[in-house]
Amino acid sequence: MGLWQLIVISTGLSLDVFAYCLYKGAMISTFHKLDNLKMIALFTGFQTGMMIAGSALTQIKILPESYHSAGRIWTLLAAIAFFSIGIRMIVKAVRKRKNRIVEKKQDDYNYRIILFWAFLTSIDALIAGIGCGFMGMQFVLTALVITLITAASGTVGLICGYRLGCGPMNKFVAVGGCLVLVGGVDLLIHYLSAVF
Repeated sequence: MGLWQLIVISTGLSLDVFAYCLYKGAMISTFHKLDNLKMIALFTGFQTGMMIAGSALTQIKILPESYHSAGRIWTLLAAIAFFSIGIRMIVKAVRKRKNRIVEKKQDDYNYRIILFWAFLTSIDALIAGIGCGFMGMQFVLTALVITLITAASGTVGLICGYRLGCGPMNKFVAVGGCLVLVGGVDLLIHYLSAVF
């Protein structure tokens, strides 16, 4: 897996965080830098931690070493993982499109709820980390890319939500799903070209 594929997939995953931060930004009446920084740090920490944990899971030596050397199987599994994440994000965005979001000012930062959403949005990152581990991506590079992109995405989401509201939230989740799907399809094409 190349760096550009990791960037595309990380951007797609971080659009889930963007959507939540857009929603939260639309709800606050005063922009509290410290609270916003804490919230972005939680989301970034969970995304990065889950991506690293998923990648680390692939390093567990429970399978025979000869099976680990079958790189095409791992490439196929990674492609399927990214493909399924992309489909899940798109379906989630389409289902939520029916729900109307009521914007109301809510200046409190309930960190239990933020922690819960940080965990939920990072489940996809765990699966993506498994895919990155199958592809042999380095922990440091994976962590650096997901950290930078998630932090930027959360910051932009908060600012856009604060300034514009949360109307386009589901569209961004769908776009994120499409980006992850593109990464999965690209891996699948590479897999099929190596097989045939």
